[in-house]
Amino acid sequence: MPHSIASTFPPVQKQTLTYFDSDLLRDVIKGADFELHQVEKGPFQAHMLHATIGRGILDSAYYGNTILTEGTISQENMTFGFIHNSKEESIFNGNRLQKHDVMLGDEGGTLSSHIKADTHWSSFQFKRNDLRKLGITLDKDNNKIFHFNKEIQTKLSMKLGAVLHYLEKENNERLSHLNKDLLYHHILGIYANALDHIKDISHLKRGDSLFLSKKILTYLNDHADQPVQMIELTALTGKSERTVERIFKKHFGITPYTYFKIHRLHLIRNHLLHAKNISIGDIAIQYGFIQLGYFGSEYKKLFGETASQTLQKRQYTNH
Repeated sequence: MPHSIASTFPPVQKQTLTYFDSDLLRDVIKGADFELHQVEKGPFQAHMLHATIGRGILDSAYYGNTILTEGTISQENMTFGFIHNSKEESIFNGNRLQKHDVMLGDEGGTLSSHIKADTHWSSFQFKRNDLRKLGITLDKDNNKIFHFNKEIQTKLSMKLGAVLHYLEKENNERLSHLNKDLLYHHILGIYANALDHIKDISHLKRGDSLFLSKKILTYLNDHADQPVQMIELTALTGKSERTVERIFKKHFGITPYTYFKIHRLHLIRNHLLHAKNISIGDIAIQYGFIQLGYFGSEYKKLFGETASQTLQKRQYTNH
């Protein structure tokens, strides 16, 4: 019996979250190194699926709230991303991303995305050489978005959607008998077929604004436990305040001020969910929220619950 038939298909991992937990979401794409932040106010919900398929990895997620993601993708694989459904445009590396667009990331490439609420996406990691074997050669760029015509969009949506639907509905006992190598090449073939037929490829190169936005974001992350003034960002970039705000908003969908507040709130939430013997007031002050009334209001607006309720989740889980 061929090895691909005899080998066991790993169980498909499915998970539903009813509140934001950055640690659980960070591993949403296996092999990647991401920081994720909930951006919009209100309770959070996510439905996620993960499956290792032959030489590739398939991940899928639906977020009920807007998510900001920044980091690097897998060092071992190239990655296709597909937007199955969305109500609003998202942002990928500073470029607009619409329903049925395909993103492409090189091995170990950087990624910054602002995925809007009610967006369903999937990603597929694969070996570059396997795509070459299908007649598709892509130069390293790490900033490609493919815009397809309606016919190709429909085929991609139907074929990729059918794969996800099958994996979601079947139990792991039946999936264990699936030929995972064939499924890997089937998914890669779906993408290769689309690329082979497209004539108008939008090849988007990173410009100075992307470089500066990453520089700003790195600075904000490095100083997450300190109040940051706009003058520090203008000195960092050599640009005006208006330019700094425009650059950052173009690539991340929010202003530096808003991002910094959200980032600190997420750091506090992570402490409340995972640290021991913690004081809400002390940790809020540690991260720059001197006015605790303002902190409590902003925390509840973002996460849909009070900091005390978050702390109770951790205590309940531990018991």
